[in-house]
Amino acid sequence: SFPGGGAKNLVPKDTLLAEQEPKWWGSSFVSYPADKDGQTQGASTGVYFRTWGPLFWTVTYQDIVSKETFVIRDKMIHIGGSHQIKRCDGIGPIYTVQEGSHVVMNWIRSLFGMYNSRVYNIYEDNTMVAVSSKLGGQQSHKQMVFRRPDDENPFASCFLKSRHFHGQFDQWFVEVKEDSPLPNFVPNAVTVLMAFGTAAQKSNKEKNDEAAKTDDAGFLEVKKTDDKPAMTAEQAWTAEQEAIAPAAEEEEQQQQPEVALAEASQPAKEEAAATETETAADAKAEDLKAPAVESESEATEATEATEAEAPKEA
Repeated sequence: SFPGGGAKNLVPKDTLLAEQEPKWWGSSFVSYPADKDGQTQGASTGVYFRTWGPLFWTVTYQDIVSKETFVIRDKMIHIGGSHQIKRCDGIGPIYTVQEGSHVVMNWIRSLFGMYNSRVYNIYEDNTMVAVSSKLGGQQSHKQMVFRRPDDENPFASCFLKSRHFHGQFDQWFVEVKEDSPLPNFVPNAVTVLMAFGTAAQKSNKEKNDEAAKTDDAGFLEVKKTDDKPAMTAEQAWTAEQEAIAPAAEEEEQQQQPEVALAEASQPAKEEAAATETETAADAKAEDLKAPAVESESEATEATEATEAEAPKEA
């Protein structure tokens, strides 16, 4: 039996593809049944696993009884991108999705970021039965439509519904109409190829953004980003004062030893000034004392001379 989609379609018509946490050996998307509004209608019906080759990626779908029902792999020798989708039981045709003659125009469309950026042909064995077009340019609103080669109206479509499923994972919605010329698993397989590529791009971008935030010297310190709201004039003044305060305190601490040294040397200066004043006073006293001594000597000599003359007169 083939739970979820039956023996022909293998998966439901409308599905949600939810990205899972990548493992060291590869990555995965879980498939949930959905309604026309893209709402989950029950538990998952299977899972897509992508593992490395060694030459290319291989995607396998495994249902809820751990049975692999179809596989998607790259075709090595081909112009442009080419992928092969086939059932694991060997029943039914092999489907091929390839760029073919669209490879040059696809490159030009992608280069200029056109809305219809890539076109692939879908073959059933060797017969071209459908065309898939990737829409949305290089933006996050990625989507894809499937139509017949001779009809402009799509019979199936898919789009990237969310980039934050369970917080960080991608979620895709796939819708297939009743008149589809392809079994349900083919549009789902093509969608999951784009889903894996888109998830890988997202992961690489996150890693590059994280690397850009690290310090170039040691890749250890994360650069600070200015994500603070704008400050009011009062808040700006307060922040400025807080920034000035440590510098003022440091300057004050540097001045304290100089003040203490000046205070300690003040008594010595006062003592030296007093000594100098006392010395000057002593010198002035000596200067005043010298004339007095000379006057006293002259008076004594005059008296002696008078006394010597007195007997002579007698």
